[in-house]
Amino acid sequence: GGGDIGSAPTPTADAAGVLSIFSDAYTDLEGTNFNPFWDQAGSVSTDNGVLTYSNLNYQGTNLGSTDGDVTRDVSGYESVHVDFYSADAQTLKFFLVGAGETAYDLPVAANTWVSVDIPLTAFTGVDLTQVIQFKVDANPNSGVTVLFDNLYFHSADVTETGTDTGSDTGTVAAGELITNGTFETGDLSGWTVDATSA
Repeated sequence: GGGDIGSAPTPTADAAGVLSIFSDAYTDLEGTNFNPFWDQAGSVSTDNGVLTYSNLNYQGTNLGSTDGDVTRDVSGYESVHVDFYSADAQTLKFFLVGAGETAYDLPVAANTWVSVDIPLTAFTGVDLTQVIQFKVDANPNSGVTVLFDNLYFHSADVTETGTDTGSDTGTVAAGELITNGTFETGDLSGWTVDATSA
């Protein structure tokens, strides 16, 4: 029921740096179980390219696995992207699970698609080399409907071309010795050396 909620924003992350779990914009990881039975109250639908949680209290997703027994190394990624929409959730916690779990409070706004990139460094209690699941926890913990789309891990948007010659000059405060400030010449040229016997 309800009005037309539109669709989630179209992702712009470069596919080369993406591990997609649920998105029409990328090739998703195969074998993900979007509705493992954890005695949760609600139901899950993946119709119309949207992951819909109805009557949500909590819900898990086993990444690339039916039983949640396959670990994924996501330590090479920078963040996890989430688009979500809800009319009635007051708070939503998004967990990453792997040899521990950590919740992240999603920035809930009613009746609009919200896009968030959660830095993986936020999940301090998780071993990023052994990630197995997402989990979502809602308050109120009954009657809530939440839609998700574009769930994916992604690397930093790479714009560096790897051709920096180390010739950045910049300005240096008086008295500072910075002619070889980044050691890019690989030696001590431009530095005043004291106590050479040390």
